[in-house]
Formats: sequence, structure tokens, C-alpha cells
Amino acid sequence: MDKYDYITATIPEEKERLAKIIAYLESTNNSSDNLLDYKKRYANIDKYLNAKNRYLAVLSSIKKDKEKLEKLMVTKEEYAVDNILLEDTLLSKFHEDTSNKYKDLLYEDIKYQSEDISTILYLLFEKETDYSQLVIKRNRLKERLNKNIFPNTYNTIISQSILIEKQSSILDEIFILENNIKIEESKIEAIYDSVMTEDILKILYEFWIVDSYDVNKVDKSKIFQDNKSLISIKNYTEDNQPIANTSREEKNISFPDLNLPGINESIFVNIDGKNYIKDEDSMS
Repeated sequence: MDKYDYITATIPEEKERLAKIIAYLESTNNSSDNLLDYKKRYANIDKYLNAKNRYLAVLSSIKKDKEKLEKLMVTKEEYAVDNILLEDTLLSKFHEDTSNKYKDLLYEDIKYQSEDISTILYLLFEKETDYSQLVIKRNRLKERLNKNIFPNTYNTIISQSILIEKQSSILDEIFILENNIKIEESKIEAIYDSVMTEDILKILYEFWIVDSYDVNKVDKSKIFQDNKSLISIKNYTEDNQPIANTSREEKNISFPDLNLPGINESIFVNIDGKNYIKDEDSMS
């Protein structure tokens, strides 16, 4: 049967409709196979909607974490720029301590200086923006700097340490958020798989959400999209005139007052998804 022959509601409306049908059949002590079919259909829809709620909650969590991460990455970049400025200040203090003796020294000429001076100069010249490498370098500098010979440089590196240590908490937060996002994203695949059953996919196919109920052909990324409350009248226009040679994608006509999920309790509603709207002829 062509799914585009169906009159469709939203899946939450279908769940509501089924609840009414099941309650009616149970109140009349109807023990036919229809009741079991309706209950099975209801259970599958309920499972799908619960999975969809979990999916939306995970998406919301990922979105919030990514927004936080984006702000932290901006702060991290700002720190990287600040680190360069701190290092420039450190070099300036070194020149003060050495009376500008090495101010105009070229990088390639550092190797001709004494071992202690050349080691300090190499460390000062090599700018680091990465936090972990920066900490390692500055610790090496503190070991090399004699606070009596280079008081301005030494005191500056000590005072700057407090500013640099602030980056540690930012990096920890970034690590935690990135890890949380990976964990949440892995949950999405598990939620997808939880509804990739033939019974549920047939319902989603009926409601135009997926284009197939073959598990191997279903696009998982579309499995939790919302279907619209449309009525598709095959081969008919809005004024109820037949259309010649219509394609599979017939014209969708929106009816705002479908009165869904109301049912005519004098007749059973076909389990395949038809007869959503009360038929006035059957009421007479």
C-alpha cells in the first residue's frame, strides 16, 4: 500500500487516539485480536516517543555544552595572546637586569654567549602559547635565573605565575566539556538503534518520517524529525477534482480542523492508520 494514500496525524496524536480505542475496547470486554494489535501499536509508539524525548534531551545537553565550549575557547585564545605579552614583558625585564647588553643580539648569535646566558636567552626568545609547554619553559627559567643577578626578571616570572595558573582551570573545563560532548554524541547512536525495529519503522514510514522500513535503508539522522499534520488526497485537488497523471508526491492539503484524534465509536478504526476522521455517513 502506498504510504501517501494515508490520512496522517502526528505520532503523539496517534498515541492519544490509540489510548481512546484501547480504553473503549477494554470497557466493552472486547478480547478480539484487534485489541492486541492496538496495544502492540501503542507500545511501539510509546517506545518511540520516549526515545525521541531522550534524543531531544541529549541534543539540548550537547548544544549547551558546545555553547560553553565556544566561550571557553575564546577565553583560551585570549590567554594565548596574553601569554605572548607576558613573555615580552619578561624579556624586557631581562634587558633591564643586563643594562640592555643583549637587546640588539640576533637569535643566531646567542650561541656565542656563555652557557648560562645563552640558555636564558633561548628560553626568553622562544615564545610559547600552549599552556603546558609554557609552564615547562618558565620552570626551566626559574631554575636558571639567579634572583640576585636578575632580580627584575625573577620577580616578574614569579608574579606572572599567578596569571598563567588561571589557565589551568580553563583547560580542565575544556577537557571535561569535550569529553562530555563525545559521551553525549555516543548516546545518540544508541537511541537511534533502540527504535530501529521493523514494527516502529513501519509506523514511521506510515507517518512519512522515514522513506523505508528496511533497517538497512533508513536514514537514522531523520528518524526523530516531526511529521506535519497534513492530509494527502491522492489524485484530487483542493476543490475535490481529480488530477490526471499525478506523481508519487501528491499535493498536500492542510486541514486545520481535523478534530484529531476523535473516533467514531460505532465502528472499529482500521489498524493500518486509515479512518482518522469521523465519517458522517457512518454516523447516520
